[in-house]
Amino acid sequence: MYKKLLLPILCCTASLAFAEPQRTVLTTENKFPELGHLELGYDFSNREFSDLEYRSHEVFARFGLVENLTARVHVPFDTYRPDFGSSESGLGDVRVGLDLVAYQDVFSFPFIIPHVDVGFSTGDEDKNLGTGETMYKFGVAFGTKTHEQFVWVLDVSYAADAKAKAADEDDIFEVGLSWGWELSDRFMLSLEALIQDYQDTDNEPYLLGGGFSYKWTPALQTRFFMGGWQEQESGEDLVINVNASYSF
Repeated sequence: MYKKLLLPILCCTASLAFAEPQRTVLTTENKFPELGHLELGYDFSNREFSDLEYRSHEVFARFGLVENLTARVHVPFDTYRPDFGSSESGLGDVRVGLDLVAYQDVFSFPFIIPHVDVGFSTGDEDKNLGTGETMYKFGVAFGTKTHEQFVWVLDVSYAADAKAKAADEDDIFEVGLSWGWELSDRFMLSLEALIQDYQDTDNEPYLLGGGFSYKWTPALQTRFFMGGWQEQESGEDLVINVNASYSF
């Protein structure tokens, strides 16, 4: 009898284990697919500048490659819309990455996650859809939890040949900070900030924003973020991001 009662409980636990989508936008949280599981998603972002607008429709996949190591691929379809002139649309720069949970306490917090990204020049630079360079980004995220409901993540990274949109600046040092309030197992509110230090100029803009994530089922989650840039010499102002992911 006990075995019959235990079986559905174990099955239910197994079905809940694989769905761990990212809830933060500007940092890397310790939320990844379990070993051998796949997560597919869609990510929409709208970036407004003083005289133009970028829109990106991105499909992405994350896979639990080996224990504590997740592989990622991001394929964007971008649109460049200047206030004056013709718009351009097409494939953007495809990006692949790896996330390693180097340390994680038995209760998931605190954690340390080194991560790396490589962006390929698949977008047409002449149409303002790509950088024309291979981009390399290295970083490490540190996270912890306080009062059983407040999540804190600090993410420090360096991007080489990043070539920011609407600017000629290449190498960027970034510091991201996320604070999340877990109102329930499904719903989290967040406040986030990102500071960038361009190595080729004295430009040091910062982004402030907030949003929320909601897990509709153990496998399906949606996320919303909106923020505004300050001191951005390229003229970038508003950023809106909408994300949906499903895990198998």
